[in-house]
Amino acid sequence: MTDSQPLPWKRLFAEATAIVLSILLAFAIDAWWEDRADRRAEQLLLLRLKADFVDIRSALLPIEDEHRETSAACVALMSIPEGEAVPSTPEYDRMVALVFLTSRTFNPGAGAVAAFLNGEGARLVDNQQLADLLLAWPGIVEDLQEEDGFLQEGLADRWIPFLKSKVNIGPYLAVYPEINVGIPGHVGQPKNRAPLMVDAELVNNVLDRYKYQQIVLRDIGPIVDSIDKILTLLDNDIATGP
Repeated sequence: MTDSQPLPWKRLFAEATAIVLSILLAFAIDAWWEDRADRRAEQLLLLRLKADFVDIRSALLPIEDEHRETSAACVALMSIPEGEAVPSTPEYDRMVALVFLTSRTFNPGAGAVAAFLNGEGARLVDNQQLADLLLAWPGIVEDLQEEDGFLQEGLADRWIPFLKSKVNIGPYLAVYPEINVGIPGHVGQPKNRAPLMVDAELVNNVLDRYKYQQIVLRDIGPIVDSIDKILTLLDNDIATGP
């Protein structure tokens, strides 16, 4: 009989340990590369989000200003005593146009926000406060867009028909250069304008518009605050780098 050779336990253990460590090292390298890829993807997403929200803010602020101007126009028109005519001046023509003929709407593009909501963006953004603000964004925008819809319905169904029933609306449309192009002079600036008289019906229509304006301004405030917070957080996260 041949003597059995003892197993080289130390060598086998060392080899097994080396195999396990190599596997763990491979996993660690893969995880490191994946994390670096995620950080680069996050930085790209943050930059795209910042560009989008800078554009959104630039578009929203003039809309907010016009809504405030329209609210002030409502107050000015309601301040004219009943039985008197609205002055036929460029200043008052613009007030009437703002109240009875127009309303700017807010339609932010989807862009990077959609990528965040519908893709893997929510996984990439580590900042929980920023992620929460981005997730809440569609809801606060929807509130404002709903009020925009009510204003557009009011214009089409009530305020434009009312003004048309009282006066030639040409002088009021003429305050907008983009609309005034091509309007004959006798329509946009007639020599003998019929006065727009202030009566209970006009006051009630202006009051109705004023009510909607105040609701819109109430909804714009949180959107502006949210944009400012998002941009601040984006700037901070972008500055830290991948």
